[in-house]
Amino acid sequence: MNNNIEEKTLELALKNSDSAEVIYEEGESRSISFENNKLKSVYTKSIRGIGLRIIKNGKIGFSSTTDFRKPEQLVANAVESAEFGQEAKFVFQQKSQLNDIKLFDEGVVNYPIEKGIQIGKDAIEKALSVNSNYECGVSIGKGVGLSRLINSSGLDVSTQSTSFGSSMDILLVKDNGLLWTGEGESSAKVVDCLEKHTTKMLHDLRLAEKEVDVSTASYPVVFTSKAIGTLLSTFETGCNGKMVQKGVSPLTGKLGQKIIDERISIYDDPTIDFADGSYVCDDEGVSSQRTPLFESGVLKNYIFDLQTAGIMNTKSTGNGTRSFASQPSPGNSNVIIEPGEMKFDDMIKDMKTGILVDQVLGGGQSNVLAGEFSVNIDLGYFVENGEIVGRVKDCMIAGNVFDVFNNIIAIGDTSDWHGSLKAPPFYFRSVNVAGNMG
Repeated sequence: MNNNIEEKTLELALKNSDSAEVIYEEGESRSISFENNKLKSVYTKSIRGIGLRIIKNGKIGFSSTTDFRKPEQLVANAVESAEFGQEAKFVFQQKSQLNDIKLFDEGVVNYPIEKGIQIGKDAIEKALSVNSNYECGVSIGKGVGLSRLINSSGLDVSTQSTSFGSSMDILLVKDNGLLWTGEGESSAKVVDCLEKHTTKMLHDLRLAEKEVDVSTASYPVVFTSKAIGTLLSTFETGCNGKMVQKGVSPLTGKLGQKIIDERISIYDDPTIDFADGSYVCDDEGVSSQRTPLFESGVLKNYIFDLQTAGIMNTKSTGNGTRSFASQPSPGNSNVIIEPGEMKFDDMIKDMKTGILVDQVLGGGQSNVLAGEFSVNIDLGYFVENGEIVGRVKDCMIAGNVFDVFNNIIAIGDTSDWHGSLKAPPFYFRSVNVAGNMG
Protein backbone atom coordinates (compact mmCIF):
# COMPACT_ATOMS: atom_id res chain seq x y z
CA MET A 1 0.00 0.00 0.00
CA ASN A 2 1.31 3.49 0.68
CA ASN A 3 2.97 2.93 4.04
CA ASN A 4 0.12 4.93 5.54
CA ILE A 5 1.33 8.22 4.25
CA GLU A 6 -2.04 9.70 5.32
CA GLU A 7 -1.53 9.03 9.05
CA LYS A 8 2.07 10.14 8.93
CA THR A 9 1.09 13.40 7.23
CA LEU A 10 -1.75 14.05 9.68
CA GLU A 11 0.55 13.43 12.65
CA LEU A 12 3.20 15.80 11.28
CA ALA A 13 0.60 18.42 10.42
CA LEU A 14 -0.85 18.43 13.93
CA LYS A 15 2.57 19.27 15.40
CA ASN A 16 2.50 22.45 13.30
CA SER A 17 -1.19 23.44 13.26
CA ASP A 18 -4.41 23.47 15.31
CA SER A 19 -6.37 21.00 13.18
CA ALA A 20 -5.85 19.17 9.91
CA GLU A 21 -7.38 17.02 7.21
CA VAL A 22 -5.69 14.68 4.74
CA ILE A 23 -7.17 13.36 1.50
CA TYR A 24 -5.48 10.48 -0.32
CA GLU A 25 -6.48 9.38 -3.82
CA GLU A 26 -5.30 6.71 -6.20
CA GLY A 27 -6.81 5.63 -9.46
CA GLU A 28 -6.22 3.81 -12.68
CA SER A 29 -8.09 4.16 -15.94
CA ARG A 30 -7.94 2.33 -19.25
CA SER A 31 -9.52 3.60 -22.41
CA ILE A 32 -9.70 2.80 -26.10
CA SER A 33 -10.52 5.17 -28.90
CA PHE A 34 -11.35 4.81 -32.55
CA GLU A 35 -10.95 7.69 -34.98
CA ASN A 36 -11.93 7.78 -38.65
CA ASN A 37 -13.26 4.20 -38.37
CA LYS A 38 -9.95 2.80 -37.07
CA LEU A 39 -8.62 1.89 -33.64
CA LYS A 40 -6.37 4.77 -32.68
CA SER A 41 -5.22 4.12 -29.12
CA VAL A 42 -5.41 1.97 -26.04
CA TYR A 43 -4.42 4.09 -23.10
CA THR A 44 -3.70 3.44 -19.43
CA LYS A 45 -3.27 6.17 -16.86
CA SER A 46 -2.53 6.02 -13.14
CA ILE A 47 -2.64 8.74 -10.55
CA ARG A 48 -1.77 8.88 -6.87
CA GLY A 49 -1.79 11.98 -4.76
CA ILE A 50 -2.33 13.48 -1.37
CA GLY A 51 -3.77 16.81 -0.25
CA LEU A 52 -3.43 18.47 3.15
CA ARG A 53 -5.66 21.19 4.57
CA ILE A 54 -4.86 22.74 7.92
CA ILE A 55 -6.23 25.44 10.18
CA LYS A 56 -3.56 27.44 11.97
CA ASN A 57 -4.23 30.60 13.97
CA GLY A 58 -7.73 30.62 12.49
CA LYS A 59 -6.53 30.56 8.88
CA ILE A 60 -6.70 27.88 6.20
CA GLY A 61 -3.54 26.44 4.68
CA PHE A 62 -3.39 23.94 1.85
CA SER A 63 -0.85 21.95 -0.15
CA SER A 64 -0.78 18.80 -2.25
CA THR A 65 1.74 16.48 -3.85
CA THR A 66 2.18 13.29 -5.87
CA ASP A 67 5.60 12.74 -4.32
CA PHE A 68 5.22 10.71 -1.12
CA ARG A 69 8.87 10.80 -0.12
CA LYS A 70 8.77 14.12 1.72
CA PRO A 71 5.66 14.55 3.87
CA GLU A 72 7.61 17.20 5.84
CA GLN A 73 7.70 19.40 2.74
CA LEU A 74 3.94 18.96 2.21
CA VAL A 75 3.29 20.09 5.78
CA ALA A 76 5.73 23.00 5.53
CA ASN A 77 3.99 24.23 2.35
CA ALA A 78 0.57 24.06 3.99
CA VAL A 79 1.80 25.92 7.07
CA GLU A 80 3.37 28.60 4.89
CA SER A 81 0.19 29.07 2.84
CA ALA A 82 -1.86 29.44 6.04
CA GLU A 83 -0.15 32.75 6.75
CA PHE A 84 -1.95 34.21 3.73
CA GLY A 85 -4.95 31.89 3.92
CA GLN A 86 -8.64 32.66 4.17
CA GLU A 87 -10.08 32.90 7.65
CA ALA A 88 -11.56 29.50 8.55
CA LYS A 89 -15.30 29.65 9.13
CA PHE A 90 -15.70 25.94 9.87
CA VAL A 91 -14.33 23.04 11.89
CA PHE A 92 -13.39 19.73 10.31
CA GLN A 93 -16.22 17.26 9.99
CA GLN A 94 -16.67 14.66 12.72
CA LYS A 95 -17.53 11.04 12.17
CA SER A 96 -21.13 10.69 11.04
CA GLN A 97 -23.56 8.08 9.80
CA LEU A 98 -22.88 7.51 6.09
CA ASN A 99 -25.35 6.33 3.49
CA ASP A 100 -24.88 2.95 1.89
CA ILE A 101 -24.63 3.83 -1.80
CA LYS A 102 -23.36 1.47 -4.47
CA LEU A 103 -20.37 3.02 -6.25
CA PHE A 104 -18.33 -0.07 -7.09
CA ASP A 105 -18.95 -2.67 -9.80
CA GLU A 106 -16.67 -5.70 -9.97
CA GLY A 107 -17.76 -6.00 -13.62
CA VAL A 108 -15.86 -2.80 -14.43
CA VAL A 109 -12.66 -4.06 -12.80
CA ASN A 110 -12.82 -7.35 -14.75
CA TYR A 111 -14.01 -5.80 -18.00
CA PRO A 112 -11.74 -7.03 -20.82
CA ILE A 113 -10.55 -4.16 -22.96
CA GLU A 114 -10.63 -6.54 -25.99
CA LYS A 115 -14.41 -6.71 -25.56
CA GLY A 116 -14.58 -2.92 -25.82
CA ILE A 117 -12.51 -3.02 -29.02
CA GLN A 118 -14.87 -5.59 -30.54
CA ILE A 119 -17.95 -3.56 -29.58
CA GLY A 120 -16.36 -0.49 -31.19
CA LYS A 121 -15.61 -2.40 -34.41
CA ASP A 122 -19.16 -3.80 -34.57
CA ALA A 123 -20.75 -0.38 -34.07
CA ILE A 124 -18.59 1.19 -36.78
CA GLU A 125 -19.31 -1.69 -39.16
CA LYS A 126 -23.04 -1.22 -38.61
CA ALA A 127 -22.77 2.50 -39.40
CA LEU A 128 -20.62 1.97 -42.51
CA SER A 129 -23.07 -0.61 -43.87
CA VAL A 130 -25.60 2.25 -44.05
CA ASN A 131 -23.20 4.79 -45.58
CA SER A 132 -19.55 4.04 -46.36
CA ASN A 133 -18.76 7.79 -46.23
CA TYR A 134 -19.46 8.05 -42.51
CA GLU A 135 -16.46 8.82 -40.34
CA CYS A 136 -16.97 7.21 -36.97
CA GLY A 137 -15.32 7.70 -33.62
CA VAL A 138 -15.79 5.51 -30.58
CA SER A 139 -14.40 5.73 -27.08
CA ILE A 140 -14.84 3.25 -24.27
CA GLY A 141 -13.12 3.67 -20.94
CA LYS A 142 -13.11 2.21 -17.45
CA GLY A 143 -11.63 3.39 -14.21
CA VAL A 144 -11.22 2.27 -10.62
CA GLY A 145 -10.39 4.59 -7.76
CA LEU A 146 -9.70 4.56 -4.06
CA SER A 147 -9.83 7.52 -1.72
CA ARG A 148 -9.37 8.02 1.97
CA LEU A 149 -10.20 11.08 4.03
CA ILE A 150 -8.93 11.45 7.61
CA ASN A 151 -8.86 14.43 9.93
CA SER A 152 -8.08 15.55 13.45
CA SER A 153 -11.78 15.35 14.46
CA GLY A 154 -11.63 11.54 14.22
CA LEU A 155 -13.10 11.16 10.74
CA ASP A 156 -11.77 8.25 8.67
CA VAL A 157 -13.62 7.36 5.47
CA SER A 158 -12.35 5.11 2.70
CA THR A 159 -14.24 4.76 -0.57
CA GLN A 160 -13.70 2.47 -3.51
CA SER A 161 -15.42 3.37 -6.75
CA THR A 162 -15.54 2.44 -10.41
CA SER A 163 -16.43 4.40 -13.53
CA PHE A 164 -17.32 3.40 -17.06
CA GLY A 165 -18.12 5.40 -20.15
CA SER A 166 -18.90 4.63 -23.77
CA SER A 167 -19.66 7.02 -26.58
CA MET A 168 -19.81 7.16 -30.34
CA ASP A 169 -20.03 9.88 -32.93
CA ILE A 170 -20.64 9.87 -36.66
CA LEU A 171 -19.53 12.59 -39.04
CA LEU A 172 -20.63 13.04 -42.63
CA VAL A 173 -18.70 15.56 -44.72
CA LYS A 174 -21.05 17.04 -47.33
CA ASP A 175 -20.43 19.57 -50.09
CA ASN A 176 -22.16 22.28 -48.12
CA GLY A 177 -20.87 21.51 -44.63
CA LEU A 178 -20.69 18.93 -41.89
CA LEU A 179 -23.33 16.74 -40.33
CA TRP A 180 -22.33 15.38 -36.95
CA THR A 181 -24.08 13.44 -34.22
CA GLY A 182 -22.90 11.84 -30.99
CA GLU A 183 -24.40 9.67 -28.25
CA GLY A 184 -23.07 7.98 -25.15
CA GLU A 185 -23.48 7.20 -21.50
CA SER A 186 -21.49 6.85 -18.31
CA SER A 187 -22.00 5.15 -14.98
CA ALA A 188 -20.21 3.41 -12.11
CA LYS A 189 -21.42 0.18 -13.75
CA VAL A 190 -20.55 -1.28 -17.15
CA VAL A 191 -22.50 0.58 -19.87
CA ASP A 192 -21.20 -0.77 -23.16
CA CYS A 193 -24.38 -1.10 -25.21
CA LEU A 194 -23.36 0.99 -28.22
CA GLU A 195 -25.98 -0.81 -30.33
CA LYS A 196 -28.88 1.38 -29.15
CA HIS A 197 -26.83 4.57 -29.56
CA THR A 198 -25.77 3.59 -33.09
CA THR A 199 -29.38 2.83 -34.01
CA LYS A 200 -30.52 6.23 -32.73
CA MET A 201 -27.74 8.09 -34.59
CA LEU A 202 -28.47 6.32 -37.88
CA HIS A 203 -32.14 7.23 -37.44
CA ASP A 204 -31.22 10.89 -36.73
CA LEU A 205 -28.88 11.07 -39.72
CA ARG A 206 -31.63 9.76 -41.97
CA LEU A 207 -33.97 12.50 -40.73
CA ALA A 208 -31.22 15.05 -41.37
CA GLU A 209 -30.62 14.10 -45.03
CA LYS A 210 -32.99 16.78 -46.24
CA GLU A 211 -32.20 20.37 -45.29
CA VAL A 212 -34.89 22.96 -44.69
CA ASP A 213 -34.63 26.74 -44.77
CA VAL A 214 -35.94 28.54 -41.72
CA SER A 215 -36.99 32.16 -41.48
CA THR A 216 -36.16 34.22 -38.42
CA ALA A 217 -39.10 34.18 -35.99
CA SER A 218 -40.31 32.83 -32.66
CA TYR A 219 -41.26 29.16 -32.76
CA PRO A 220 -42.42 26.48 -30.37
CA VAL A 221 -39.26 24.52 -29.59
CA VAL A 222 -38.67 21.06 -28.16
CA PHE A 223 -35.30 20.44 -26.51
CA THR A 224 -34.33 16.78 -26.12
CA SER A 225 -32.93 15.66 -22.78
CA LYS A 226 -29.50 15.66 -24.45
CA ALA A 227 -29.74 19.35 -25.44
CA ILE A 228 -31.53 20.75 -22.39
CA GLY A 229 -28.39 20.76 -20.19
CA THR A 230 -27.16 23.90 -21.94
CA LEU A 231 -30.15 25.86 -20.67
CA LEU A 232 -29.98 24.43 -17.16
CA SER A 233 -26.48 25.70 -16.40
CA THR A 234 -27.87 29.06 -15.25
CA PHE A 235 -29.89 27.34 -12.50
CA GLU A 236 -26.97 25.14 -11.46
CA THR A 237 -24.60 28.10 -11.29
CA GLY A 238 -27.28 30.23 -9.62
CA CYS A 239 -27.81 27.68 -6.84
CA ASN A 240 -24.08 27.43 -6.13
CA GLY A 241 -23.42 28.82 -2.63
CA LYS A 242 -20.10 30.31 -3.72
CA MET A 243 -21.86 32.43 -6.38
CA VAL A 244 -24.47 33.46 -3.82
CA GLN A 245 -21.73 34.34 -1.31
CA LYS A 246 -20.00 36.51 -3.93
CA GLY A 247 -23.33 38.16 -4.72
CA VAL A 248 -23.16 37.29 -8.43
CA SER A 249 -25.95 34.70 -8.52
CA PRO A 250 -29.24 35.87 -10.07
CA LEU A 251 -30.93 33.78 -7.36
CA THR A 252 -29.35 35.61 -4.41
CA GLY A 253 -31.96 36.44 -1.78
CA LYS A 254 -34.72 34.57 -3.60
CA LEU A 255 -35.17 31.47 -1.43
CA GLY A 256 -38.86 30.61 -1.13
CA GLN A 257 -39.78 32.55 -4.26
CA LYS A 258 -41.33 31.01 -7.35
CA ILE A 259 -38.72 31.33 -10.11
CA ILE A 260 -39.83 28.92 -12.84
CA ASP A 261 -42.94 27.01 -13.98
CA GLU A 262 -44.58 25.13 -11.09
CA ARG A 263 -44.31 21.84 -13.01
CA ILE A 264 -40.53 21.92 -12.60
CA SER A 265 -38.73 20.30 -9.68
CA ILE A 266 -34.93 20.00 -9.68
CA TYR A 267 -32.86 18.06 -7.14
CA ASP A 268 -29.20 17.64 -6.39
CA ASP A 269 -28.92 13.96 -5.47
CA PRO A 270 -25.66 12.09 -4.76
CA THR A 271 -27.51 9.11 -3.21
CA ILE A 272 -28.38 7.22 -6.43
CA ASP A 273 -26.70 3.83 -6.81
CA PHE A 274 -24.07 3.71 -9.58
CA ALA A 275 -24.82 7.21 -10.89
CA ASP A 276 -21.95 9.35 -12.19
CA GLY A 277 -22.06 12.01 -9.50
CA SER A 278 -22.93 9.85 -6.48
CA TYR A 279 -20.95 9.52 -3.25
CA VAL A 280 -21.45 8.29 0.35
CA CYS A 281 -20.06 11.56 1.66
CA ASP A 282 -18.65 14.63 -0.03
CA ASP A 283 -14.91 15.36 -0.20
CA GLU A 284 -15.00 16.89 3.31
CA GLY A 285 -16.73 13.91 4.94
CA VAL A 286 -20.22 15.43 5.11
CA SER A 287 -22.81 12.71 4.57
CA SER A 288 -24.52 12.78 1.15
CA GLN A 289 -28.10 14.00 0.99
CA ARG A 290 -30.75 14.75 -1.59
CA THR A 291 -31.17 18.53 -1.75
CA PRO A 292 -34.21 20.08 -3.46
CA LEU A 293 -33.02 23.06 -5.52
CA PHE A 294 -36.45 23.89 -6.98
CA GLU A 295 -39.73 22.29 -5.93
CA SER A 296 -42.81 23.12 -7.98
CA GLY A 297 -40.91 26.08 -9.44
CA VAL A 298 -39.97 27.50 -6.02
CA LEU A 299 -36.28 28.04 -5.12
CA LYS A 300 -35.65 25.87 -2.05
CA ASN A 301 -31.90 25.65 -1.44
CA TYR A 302 -28.42 26.66 -2.45
CA ILE A 303 -25.62 24.10 -2.26
CA PHE A 304 -22.70 24.56 0.13
CA ASP A 305 -19.37 23.19 1.24
CA LEU A 306 -18.19 23.74 4.85
CA GLN A 307 -16.31 27.01 4.37
CA THR A 308 -18.93 28.72 2.17
CA ALA A 309 -21.68 27.56 4.55
CA GLY A 310 -19.69 29.00 7.46
CA ILE A 311 -19.32 32.37 5.74
CA MET A 312 -23.06 32.39 4.95
CA ASN A 313 -23.96 31.29 8.46
CA THR A 314 -25.69 28.10 7.36
CA LYS A 315 -24.94 24.35 7.09
CA SER A 316 -23.06 22.40 4.42
CA THR A 317 -25.38 20.49 2.09
CA GLY A 318 -22.68 17.86 1.52
CA ASN A 319 -21.58 19.38 -1.79
CA GLY A 320 -17.90 20.02 -1.05
CA THR A 321 -16.16 18.76 -4.18
CA ARG A 322 -12.44 18.61 -4.87
CA SER A 323 -9.54 16.48 -6.02
CA PHE A 324 -6.51 15.86 -3.82
CA ALA A 325 -4.85 18.79 -5.59
CA SER A 326 -7.49 21.41 -4.81
CA GLN A 327 -9.42 22.89 -1.91
CA PRO A 328 -13.14 22.07 -1.70
CA SER A 329 -15.75 24.29 -3.27
CA PRO A 330 -19.50 23.75 -3.72
CA GLY A 331 -20.31 21.59 -6.74
CA ASN A 332 -23.30 19.65 -8.03
CA SER A 333 -23.49 15.88 -7.72
CA ASN A 334 -26.28 14.42 -9.88
CA VAL A 335 -28.83 16.95 -11.10
CA ILE A 336 -32.25 15.33 -11.39
CA ILE A 337 -35.26 16.92 -13.07
CA GLU A 338 -38.60 15.31 -12.34
CA PRO A 339 -40.38 14.13 -15.53
CA GLY A 340 -43.75 15.52 -16.61
CA GLU A 341 -46.78 14.15 -18.43
CA MET A 342 -46.24 14.30 -22.18
CA LYS A 343 -44.74 11.67 -24.45
CA PHE A 344 -41.86 12.91 -26.61
CA ASP A 345 -43.57 11.80 -29.84
CA ASP A 346 -46.71 13.70 -28.83
CA MET A 347 -44.68 16.90 -28.45
CA ILE A 348 -43.61 16.60 -32.08
CA LYS A 349 -47.14 15.74 -33.22
CA ASP A 350 -48.47 18.76 -31.34
CA MET A 351 -46.40 21.28 -33.34
CA LYS A 352 -47.88 22.99 -36.42
CA THR A 353 -44.53 24.58 -37.20
CA GLY A 354 -41.69 24.29 -34.75
CA ILE A 355 -38.11 23.29 -34.11
CA LEU A 356 -36.68 20.19 -32.44
CA VAL A 357 -33.22 20.76 -30.92
CA ASP A 358 -31.09 17.68 -30.25
CA GLN A 359 -27.56 19.12 -30.09
CA VAL A 360 -26.22 22.60 -29.63
CA LEU A 361 -22.74 23.88 -30.39
CA GLY A 362 -20.65 25.04 -27.46
CA GLY A 363 -22.00 26.89 -24.43
CA GLY A 364 -22.14 29.99 -26.60
CA GLN A 365 -24.04 31.72 -23.85
CA SER A 366 -23.61 35.43 -23.72
CA ASN A 367 -24.28 35.76 -20.00
CA VAL A 368 -24.92 32.54 -18.10
CA LEU A 369 -25.47 34.30 -14.80
CA ALA A 370 -28.15 36.62 -16.15
CA GLY A 371 -29.75 33.62 -17.87
CA GLU A 372 -29.17 34.99 -21.37
CA PHE A 373 -28.41 32.32 -23.96
CA SER A 374 -27.65 32.29 -27.66
CA VAL A 375 -26.47 29.00 -29.09
CA ASN A 376 -25.98 27.51 -32.51
CA ILE A 377 -28.19 24.56 -33.32
CA ASP A 378 -25.75 21.78 -34.18
CA LEU A 379 -28.37 19.13 -34.87
CA GLY A 380 -31.98 20.26 -35.08
CA TYR A 381 -35.04 19.60 -37.18
CA PHE A 382 -37.92 21.54 -38.63
CA VAL A 383 -41.36 20.24 -37.73
CA GLU A 384 -44.43 20.87 -39.87
CA ASN A 385 -47.92 19.61 -39.05
CA GLY A 386 -46.54 17.20 -36.47
CA GLU A 387 -43.92 15.66 -38.78
CA ILE A 388 -40.15 16.12 -38.90
CA VAL A 389 -39.50 17.39 -42.42
CA GLY A 390 -35.74 17.89 -42.37
CA ARG A 391 -32.68 19.36 -40.74
CA VAL A 392 -32.28 23.04 -39.89
CA LYS A 393 -28.82 24.42 -40.57
CA ASP A 394 -26.92 27.59 -39.67
CA CYS A 395 -29.56 28.62 -37.15
CA MET A 396 -29.19 30.23 -33.78
CA ILE A 397 -31.54 30.05 -30.86
CA ALA A 398 -31.64 32.81 -28.27
CA GLY A 399 -33.53 34.01 -25.24
CA ASN A 400 -33.53 34.15 -21.48
CA VAL A 401 -33.88 30.95 -19.45
CA PHE A 402 -36.03 32.62 -16.80
CA ASP A 403 -38.49 33.56 -19.56
CA VAL A 404 -38.52 30.26 -21.43
CA PHE A 405 -38.81 28.15 -18.26
CA ASN A 406 -41.89 30.17 -17.39
CA ASN A 407 -43.33 29.58 -20.82
CA ILE A 408 -43.60 25.79 -21.06
CA ILE A 409 -46.21 23.79 -22.90
CA ALA A 410 -45.13 20.44 -21.47
CA ILE A 411 -42.36 18.39 -19.88
CA GLY A 412 -41.52 14.92 -21.20
CA ASP A 413 -42.75 11.86 -19.30
CA THR A 414 -39.38 10.06 -19.31
CA SER A 415 -35.98 11.23 -18.16
CA ASP A 416 -32.62 10.15 -19.56
CA TRP A 417 -29.13 10.28 -18.11
CA HIS A 418 -26.53 12.45 -19.80
CA GLY A 419 -23.44 12.31 -17.60
CA SER A 420 -24.62 13.29 -14.13
CA LEU A 421 -27.76 15.06 -15.41
CA LYS A 422 -31.04 13.17 -15.57
CA ALA A 423 -33.60 15.18 -17.48
CA PRO A 424 -36.72 14.86 -19.62
CA PRO A 425 -37.30 16.70 -22.91
CA PHE A 426 -38.89 20.18 -22.64
CA TYR A 427 -41.51 21.70 -24.93
CA PHE A 428 -41.34 25.52 -24.88
CA ARG A 429 -44.12 27.73 -26.20
CA SER A 430 -41.92 30.24 -27.94
CA VAL A 431 -38.19 30.71 -28.45
CA ASN A 432 -36.43 33.15 -30.80
CA VAL A 433 -34.77 31.45 -33.75
CA ALA A 434 -32.41 33.34 -36.02
CA GLY A 435 -32.95 31.49 -39.27
CA ASN A 436 -30.79 31.05 -42.36
CA MET A 437 -33.13 33.05 -44.60
CA GLY A 438 -32.28 36.35 -42.93
